[in-house]
Amino acid sequence: MKIIFIFIGILFVGCDLSQQIESKQTSLLHTRASSVQYSMLENINLEELGIIKPSKIVHKDSLIVFLTPKSKYRFAIYNTNSQQLTQLVPAGNKEGEGLYFLDLNLSGTIVSAFDFGLGRLVEIDLGLCNSCEYKPLFTTLKEANKIPLGGIRINNKVITTGIYTKGRYCCSNLDSNIDTYSVSYPTCTASNLTDSLKSIFYASNCLAVNPKMTRMACANMQHSCLDICDINDSLLTRINEIHLTQPNVLFQQNRWTGQTKSSPVAYLRYNLFGFCDLTVSDEYIYALYSGRSYDEYGIDIDKGRVIFIFDWTGHHVRTLHIPISCSSISYDSNSDIIYALAHENGHSEIITINPSSNNE
Repeated sequence: MKIIFIFIGILFVGCDLSQQIESKQTSLLHTRASSVQYSMLENINLEELGIIKPSKIVHKDSLIVFLTPKSKYRFAIYNTNSQQLTQLVPAGNKEGEGLYFLDLNLSGTIVSAFDFGLGRLVEIDLGLCNSCEYKPLFTTLKEANKIPLGGIRINNKVITTGIYTKGRYCCSNLDSNIDTYSVSYPTCTASNLTDSLKSIFYASNCLAVNPKMTRMACANMQHSCLDICDINDSLLTRINEIHLTQPNVLFQQNRWTGQTKSSPVAYLRYNLFGFCDLTVSDEYIYALYSGRSYDEYGIDIDKGRVIFIFDWTGHHVRTLHIPISCSSISYDSNSDIIYALAHENGHSEIITINPSSNNE
């Protein structure tokens, strides 16, 4: 979790404060959840493959893509048919290397992830990646006065979230090199906060776009805020904003404590972590929810056993309960199956879930 909290710290002791927001839960957290059964992909042993401590997955046909932040290579691609493993993007800050990633996205045959350490989008073509000469595409978006932290491509544009004061989302046209900012920050925080503080508060997100590329979902990791927007060329328009809880967070008036500069936004140990991952279909948004606190779960707060299903207007459709902790989910439209990255007793494994099953 050290990477996730580069910009936002967890506060363990008192400090000079300007404001504190106490946690409140919405009725969505108390809706009836359907218990779903899962199946394990027993023919895949991640440890034997050398896939150590993966954090996210994407499934496409016979390929499973892993984000591996603890390994020498940041991405591992396993072909379940040929049993071939391809590793891409060595760890580092040089050309062709990568540092810090939060999530994975799939659009057609392209898997993408945003390196917020280097400010660039990494894209992998699953139709070409098995070639020995293949190299991923790197698109740099970090500039002076622009700090992107997450991003996703839509045709010739990349939509990013970051430390922005002109709007929550920046749409960068790669042909014209024009940036367009749009959408105000969500309203669960105090109304008198500056956009600079709000941008830090909403720093870590999962992004997903519907297959038609007309709407985007943005789920915050530090607390449970889901933002759904229409995409109109370079402008985004919010159509719904969903909050499961309000965070336990402190905004510091004085950032200096002795000789140390502290984070201006700090989460308390008992703050409930928000969304772990997003995956989408034409009809639905599947949001993997943690609801855990650092005080109770430590570094395992970024895992969950609940999937909230919303339609693309933000209407809550269903809640699923999984009997095993997961950090990532990926919907397969061909089979109507969710592939999930599960973690149990220090081991990682792939499981499958049928979101349409009706077990109670």
